Amino acid sequence: MTGKSFALSCFKSVFTQLNISIYTWVLFCFSSELYGGFYETTKAPEHPKAKTSPQTGLVPRSQVAKVSVCPQALGALREQTRVFGLENKHSVLKDESSQLETSEVHQNTTRDRELELHFGEIVEKMEAYLNPLLSQFDFPFTRSQTITPPISDNEHKHVKEEKCSLVDSGEHLVVLADRKLLELPLEALPLLQKEGLASVSRDFSLQLFFSRLSREQILKVESDSKKETKTKGGKGAQKKGVKGKAIKTPVNPVLPSYTFTMDTTNLKYIVDPYKEGQGERAKLTSTMKEVLEHHKHHLPHLWKNFFSRPSIFEMEQVLSKCSAFIYMGMDPLLVSIPPAKVAAFNLTECRMALLFDRIQSKVKVLPSNNESQKSAELLTLENPLETALLLSLTGVGCIVLNQWHNTLKQKAQDLTAVLDNMLRVKETSGHAIHALKGREHTNMSHHKVTETHDQDLSADSKDNTVQHSSALTPAAYNCILYGLPNYIVP
Repeated sequence: MTGKSFALSCFKSVFTQLNISIYTWVLFCFSSELYGGFYETTKAPEHPKAKTSPQTGLVPRSQVAKVSVCPQALGALREQTRVFGLENKHSVLKDESSQLETSEVHQNTTRDRELELHFGEIVEKMEAYLNPLLSQFDFPFTRSQTITPPISDNEHKHVKEEKCSLVDSGEHLVVLADRKLLELPLEALPLLQKEGLASVSRDFSLQLFFSRLSREQILKVESDSKKETKTKGGKGAQKKGVKGKAIKTPVNPVLPSYTFTMDTTNLKYIVDPYKEGQGERAKLTSTMKEVLEHHKHHLPHLWKNFFSRPSIFEMEQVLSKCSAFIYMGMDPLLVSIPPAKVAAFNLTECRMALLFDRIQSKVKVLPSNNESQKSAELLTLENPLETALLLSLTGVGCIVLNQWHNTLKQKAQDLTAVLDNMLRVKETSGHAIHALKGREHTNMSHHKVTETHDQDLSADSKDNTVQHSSALTPAAYNCILYGLPNYIVP
């Protein structure tokens, strides 16, 4: 069996069971050649001649392409992305220092605009590099979208009541790329800004993505069979109260068939701030508690599952038995737990890992003695890409993390938005992360830039206004998702 036929058989065996419209990119670069593949499973058109699956009515379709590229162009693009990460880190540090000294927040400074322009240049070059390949594919989500007429109040009420069964009506895209391309902010590609996309997620290989899907599908079948057996066994029994009245059993909402449920009763919350910043430790813990308090109605056993500065042994016990966990720390997760320890963990019961770390602070400026003694290999493992891969190999189904540093305030806002989308709105993991992009753009529209205080830029004020209006906001694409995008909280 060839590699292409194996790939198609993997996709067909899983996606035809999920009954989901999902698109998959496969991108990898080898020397001066850029290879790409596109696999699509969409709902079948309603006519008898369509070749569909008899079980689900999905139409599979695949495309493969190759183009010649300049290896130096990719190398320069990766270096520019790395430099942007450093510039963003220093910019966040200056913003935090300014807030600590003057207690004033400046949302649209010259430094912020320069970062946005730099990020926009990276996206433009990334698009120019990938466009010769991607332009050969016929992506359904780039086609013109049909305009839906406005609905009446009664219809709106009906849609609101049935929201759980209508969630994520858009398309889902999974990007499978090699390491060189995963270092880039792929989610910021103009091609992926279409309204028809419900989520854009990543993964490292087809085999790993297939492993995640097949494992969850097996668990879902087993769970459904147990529920069916329990329902049949309790058919003749009728629950009655003290006075013989029948007790109404709450009806669970109907969830989309392609989703995998995640139990929040075993969701853990871990705070591990920088050891040398006691003031920052208290601030970090209080911020985490404030965010969780806002969602306490949706989070059972909230404070029982809360851990502040646990030991490595406690971390292992917590992570190996949780259904999901949220980590908030000044440093990356693999600074608190050595990578060698994490590699030995068995986290197959953990569906989702939400990592809100890399919080830049005035306290954490110079590296500690432990950091200065680390080898280059160990420092590399603390990067987002390597962290996501290591957690994937331990069995975690979905990893959400940040590509760059940010402030504690921004992390708290992102965490609040993700929890609200998943717990209250009942969106999937992929849609909850994808929605952050729209929230950041909305925030930007409420903070227009005024050039009056920059007299040295007054001569080019029109050009600057145009450039800034078209500039991309890096914070909108900071939070990314590796793994399955279809976890949902029932």
